[in-house]
Amino acid sequence: MLLALSLSVPALAFVYSYEGTFVPEDFMFFERIVGGKPERRLEDGWFIQTFQESGQDFYRKDIGGNSRFVGRFFVEWRAMTDNPEWLIDEWQVTAVVVAGGNAGTFYHVVMTESAAVLLRDVSIPRVIVPISVGEPHTYRIEVYSDEYVWYIDGVVVDSGVPEGPYPDPNASVTWGGRWHGFDAEIAWDYVRFGDIPEDASGNYDCDFGKGPKGPVDEVAPDDYRFFVECMTNDGPDLFGGPENNAGPGCRFADFDFDGDIDLFDFAEFANHYTGFLP
Repeated sequence: MLLALSLSVPALAFVYSYEGTFVPEDFMFFERIVGGKPERRLEDGWFIQTFQESGQDFYRKDIGGNSRFVGRFFVEWRAMTDNPEWLIDEWQVTAVVVAGGNAGTFYHVVMTESAAVLLRDVSIPRVIVPISVGEPHTYRIEVYSDEYVWYIDGVVVDSGVPEGPYPDPNASVTWGGRWHGFDAEIAWDYVRFGDIPEDASGNYDCDFGKGPKGPVDEVAPDDYRFFVECMTNDGPDLFGGPENNAGPGCRFADFDFDGDIDLFDFAEFANHYTGFLP
């Protein structure tokens, strides 16, 4: 399912979310950049790209000019790939997510089966982080006015001072892969980006609707869908469920600030909710 939150209430919502149930170009906010004949399929809620012999398959959304994102921007995705780690040294890794721009400030992540790499500038050393093999991982980058933070599976693996404001006027988010002389497969659960939700707001898509006790959007099923995801997450490298670290992606749902998302948080979310709970 693709929740185009920005399409539900065009003037208010500030999060784009692709969920891997449909091919991305079926929806208006992604431009597909394709070459050759990459294979694609949908399987159990995952969008899977397979590269053999040739081809590239990327999806791009321009976000430049949206001043709302500057100082509180995030991009998060859950994915896995079988790219071998040794390709990092040859700059030939298929799976990539880039929050890019033309003003010298960007966040470029490539993924292999056993390591992920963050590149911010050719003059800045790459950050290489080992990951477990054969499992999907959740990646998230948050960019504030004075700090950026890179998370893998809810754990901070790198942080520092941004080189400049992001997004810049020419910024875009691009994700996907290409063939580099070897067969490869990439599986995407979701790709989400936009305005970082306020902690304990219940308002995932960061719009300006007002509920009885605070800012939860009036197109409330959007927020409910992400709240339920946080509350029911349970398993390796997932975060948000009862007695499970809420992680950075679920702070908006942690009303009692105890570090997880449980029925106490759901009760408070229901108090804020402006629609009808399913």
